[in-house]
Amino acid sequence: MSAPIREISTRDRILEIGAQAVSEKSFNSCGLAEILEKAGVPKGSFYHYFGSKEDFGVALIERASAEFVEQLRPLLGDRQRSPLARLRGVFEQGREHCQLNGAARQCLIPKLALETSQLSEPVHAAVKAAYARWTTLLAEVIREAQEAGELGRSHDPERLADVLVMLWEGATIRMQIDRSLRPVDDFLSFVFDSLLRERS
Repeated sequence: MSAPIREISTRDRILEIGAQAVSEKSFNSCGLAEILEKAGVPKGSFYHYFGSKEDFGVALIERASAEFVEQLRPLLGDRQRSPLARLRGVFEQGREHCQLNGAARQCLIPKLALETSQLSEPVHAAVKAAYARWTTLLAEVIREAQEAGELGRSHDPERLADVLVMLWEGATIRMQIDRSLRPVDDFLSFVFDSLLRERS
């Protein structure tokens, strides 16, 4: 007997459709009417779940960040792999996502990050918090790699993690420009075959 299919809540449906719309266009160019029409939800229902479009934006980011962390948990918690292998696995998983969704596909949080100058302070803060969360996760693995002797201790784990995130974001932007996975492959090669081989 097959398991019952979980019915998606109205709030989750609005967020799911909204995430797709913002990823394809931008937060500021997506009107609520367009999102609600695609979700099949009346305007009154939107304000039952979100106080404003700004609140909706924060919820979109927090949902995307939580989903991203959940995707990383099995990999980061795999003690059969060394810390450095787990760190590389994070970005290899990102490459697989890019390959699966197409090199021109844009993810929600990076897309919003490019709009930060036009976003309200709460939405901007949510984007910043999402990146800080990712950086913290990477820093923990980098610290483990240093303790295991896989990486040198000359770099502060938090700063190195932050640089890796910046390099990755740059690679994925170039990937969209080139419509090719080569920038992502160059990132993996440079970071893990050159930059992180230095143990000084």
